[in-house]
Amino acid sequence: MGVDYMISFLNLEFFLILSEELNFNIAAKKLHITQQTLSGHIRKLEIHFGTKLFKYGPPLEITPAGILLRSYAAELLEKKKRMENDMLTLRAAKSGTLRIGCTFARAQFQLPQIIKDFNNKYPFIQVKIFEGNTPDVEEMLMKRNVDLSIGFVPETGQNIISLPLYDDPFLIVIHPSVISKYFPDRKTTVFSLDDHKTLKEIIENCPFLSLPLRTTIGKISSAYLASNNISPKHTIELRDVGTMLAMCYEEVGFMFCPKTLVRLSTYPFSEKHIIHRIPHLSALKIAINIPEDHHLSEPMESFIEIVQTSLGVTPDVLDE
Repeated sequence: MGVDYMISFLNLEFFLILSEELNFNIAAKKLHITQQTLSGHIRKLEIHFGTKLFKYGPPLEITPAGILLRSYAAELLEKKKRMENDMLTLRAAKSGTLRIGCTFARAQFQLPQIIKDFNNKYPFIQVKIFEGNTPDVEEMLMKRNVDLSIGFVPETGQNIISLPLYDDPFLIVIHPSVISKYFPDRKTTVFSLDDHKTLKEIIENCPFLSLPLRTTIGKISSAYLASNNISPKHTIELRDVGTMLAMCYEEVGFMFCPKTLVRLSTYPFSEKHIIHRIPHLSALKIAINIPEDHHLSEPMESFIEIVQTSLGVTPDVLDE
């Protein structure tokens, strides 16, 4: 058997066609090549294997060696086809784009490690993060402008699958200096946020750092104040959660804020600020939200697993 002639898949493909047609002219036309070119491919195989594959008639007949090669060639070419399809599937899975919707604050505090872990596993996937307030993110999700979102479960929930991560209770956060400023004749220690009357006094008299009604935090805060007949006298209207956190930390006023954003922010609120869960206000569920008809690719499923591992915690864990 010669070693100077390396055979290729193309040689085998041409051989199979000729073994089916048993006619050089018809096989060459089918392959869109000349008879001379086809003869060259067959000759290369015969030199490589050191045996005749056809009896060159007329008529053209396949030899026992040709019959044996035909069975192996068909099997090899079928495996080659499956291999190429599998490689294409793998390449498609390892490339492409993942579009993530998230609010500004959650993107800042929760996404960095998640994206890092995902990039380590899928370095060729392009990640696009679309940030906005909760209504903006939900609108992008409904319009299929993002593949998934991380945040509150959408109120409508229509055609959306939500994978729960944890419950996020709302907190009131205020620095003692703010209370002292607006209640100079009373010691901060006498204020108990468990007492509805005291809590109402603080909310009505201290600067309230509020967000627009179109945001979830703004909507929840407004509903709580209305249901408890509380009207803050001094409101500072803001547009962004990050600004609200900064203002609260700098002792400008008090805020209502989800627990995770307080705990995971860069500001050490727990050192000096009073942090208390707002009574009679139910926690909201944080979830991975996906359009119901969206195809879950391998990278997307992996991203969901990373998020669940990273964020699928109870609020108590966030206190650690």
